[in-house]
Amino acid sequence: MKKIVLLCLFVLPLSFGCATMDSPSSVVIGGGNEIQGDRFGEELLARSLSKNLKMPEYQNYPVIVTTFVDLNDFEKSSVFGRLMAEKLLHQMNKQGFNVVEIRRAQDLLIKKEVGEMILTRDVEEIANITKARSVLAGTYVATTTALIINARLVDIQTPHIISSFSYEIAITEEIENLLSGEPPF
Repeated sequence: MKKIVLLCLFVLPLSFGCATMDSPSSVVIGGGNEIQGDRFGEELLARSLSKNLKMPEYQNYPVIVTTFVDLNDFEKSSVFGRLMAEKLLHQMNKQGFNVVEIRRAQDLLIKKEVGEMILTRDVEEIANITKARSVLAGTYVATTTALIINARLVDIQTPHIISSFSYEIAITEEIENLLSGEPPF
């Protein structure tokens, strides 16, 4: 396996990615700037989610993109997790998905006992407001050499995964800073 990953890192500047033999949907992205505009793999991720879509009609229904979270603690994210969500809003839209922004002022919720709320963890409430049919959820976990990123499109009404993709990017000082929140990014 090490030979395959090393081969991927050396061939990467020519091929923009490399599938490992273990899984055709697992890709290793190098740590350099060889993929300008896709340095965190967000374009690859959006393209792959579109390609792997089990039910193509979901591309036409509204989809919510959420912040990527730490695999070890779903209550924890980072600048990296928030940045991935922002970058994927654009890339999923570019791939033809009907992406909805859940943070816009029109979606402000006013509840008698609670007050004004723009953010909620109530998926059903968000789905009703946006008419979304799916949500893009993602996790990441750092190893000593790589950041493993997993993403899935999940049907809001059921627990069914309608598309998924997993890949790795090399750990760099920039990635470490994005994960720790320590500037400069």
